[in-house]
Amino acid sequence: MIMNMAVMNFIPRCRRMLGDGTILNRVIVFSTIYGLFEGVSIFALLPAITSLVTGQPVLGLGVTGWIVVLACLAVLGGVANYFQLSQGYSVAMFFIRVAHDMIGNRVATLPLGWFNKPLAGKLSRMVSTELMMAGEIIAHFVSPFISNLVVSLVVLVLTYTWDVRLGITLTVATPFFLLFVALSTKLNKKAKDISEPAEVELSNRIVEFAHCQAALRSCGRSANYSELTTANREWLRAKRKELWLNLAGNVVGNSFSQGIVVTLMFMSAQFAVGGTLQPVEAIAFIGLCLRYTQVLTGITDTAAALEDRRPVLDAIDEVVTAKPLPEPDMATPEPTPGTISLDHVAFSYEDGTPVLRDITFAVPAKTMVALVGPSGCGKTTIARLISRFYDVTAGSVKVGGVDVREQTTKQLMASLSMVFQDVYLFDDTLEANIRIGREDATMAELHEAARLAGVTEIVNRLPRGWDTPVGEGGRALSGGERQRVAIARALLKQAPIVLLDEATSALDPENEENVVAAVDKLRETATILVIAHKLDTIRKADAIVQLRADGTVEDIGTHEELFARGGTYRSFWDHRAAAQGWQL
Repeated sequence: MIMNMAVMNFIPRCRRMLGDGTILNRVIVFSTIYGLFEGVSIFALLPAITSLVTGQPVLGLGVTGWIVVLACLAVLGGVANYFQLSQGYSVAMFFIRVAHDMIGNRVATLPLGWFNKPLAGKLSRMVSTELMMAGEIIAHFVSPFISNLVVSLVVLVLTYTWDVRLGITLTVATPFFLLFVALSTKLNKKAKDISEPAEVELSNRIVEFAHCQAALRSCGRSANYSELTTANREWLRAKRKELWLNLAGNVVGNSFSQGIVVTLMFMSAQFAVGGTLQPVEAIAFIGLCLRYTQVLTGITDTAAALEDRRPVLDAIDEVVTAKPLPEPDMATPEPTPGTISLDHVAFSYEDGTPVLRDITFAVPAKTMVALVGPSGCGKTTIARLISRFYDVTAGSVKVGGVDVREQTTKQLMASLSMVFQDVYLFDDTLEANIRIGREDATMAELHEAARLAGVTEIVNRLPRGWDTPVGEGGRALSGGERQRVAIARALLKQAPIVLLDEATSALDPENEENVVAAVDKLRETATILVIAHKLDTIRKADAIVQLRADGTVEDIGTHEELFARGGTYRSFWDHRAAAQGWQL
């Protein structure tokens, strides 16, 4: 049970992350040296106390000699402990720096689809908090664990050389002591696992209760919010369970540990009464047992701490071992720049759920093709396959006449500008957020892109104009304003292909009209693939791909052709016409 702990796989994992095992070896060496000195010091209590009480030399040394030995061991142990701690802190800081760089470098190479995983949301906490916790493992837990383990082994071996019976007594008692301490630790951990979810739920409900007062009061529930009452009740129940488990853990750990110490004292007393062990030796052995049990407690405590931090190591390991999508070393020449083609494309997520089936269509250069269909039919997935967020399950996706799997990331991204629904703006100025599309753009080009996307009105309204910080994620702007900034960013990049995924969904009619006009201008120089539910924005497309709910192609044609054929596309327009009769 005890050896099933993070330290057993942490050292190999740490060596792999560090890329240099020698630096970690220094920590192990100094921890071992300190453990040797400390173990010898604890054992030296037996002959030192015996010599002190009897006044006779023991093992060739008198009282003075043993005092000198203990003093020397204390000095050497102190020096070894200093180097152990200093090396531990040095390696911890080196580990944090190296792991930080490894995470950053790995993230830069991972497929964009990876960031849809829940793990991706933990990256911020990982680089700010969890890396520090991982460093603490080296600095505060690994070294003490190794040194205490060495101490216990040294004491056991040397005790056998003093008296075999005492050695056997310690050997038999050790696993029982560790077992009971481990059981106590497990009960305390279980108590924590029970209470933490209840605490999180209660905190969430309190925040929710505070933020949603308007809605609650409008429903007459501000004084009787059952969700908060239930969360509070569950928290109290969890806290009671935690209290009883902690109490049980403390009783188990303390009672049985003390019982083992008393048993050791009883055994040594029996040896003394039987005349096979000198009373002075029995007393010295009892002192050794008390110090030895402290070492064992240190082992179990550090082992438990390491086990608690195993999820931190796992999270870091999952990032640094994540496999990037394979790509060539050099860019592949594009025979038909600005074109997109999908050839019998199928795609399923990792859980095996099919999204797309046998999708085939082509987008010629400097044309506009629209994707329409019900929610969940795979429109956004197609855009993300083109951007190589994921690799296709079957078939091929080509950009510029070259399979996206045969292009470097830099080459593919240079060909594409993307505007998705979930726009993210950086915590920087408005100008910087647009200029990220092309940093070497002139101010005239920047202003023109802003004008086409309807950003000029935002600039004129903001107190500091172009130099106004937009806040993290663009929180200083509305959803529609953020979309306009993203469109301006795409316009400024001047990529040969532009992907627009519901780019006008958050815009009012006036700004939507501006964006549609900007898209019309883009058609002169770029290929456009647009996804939209607002059919007015795509009726001018050169071709429209109608998708079914099962991720297959139903029909391809112009607006007029699809409308004339009837089918799903015609029904979309009929429903739209009917909805326009409603007035609020």
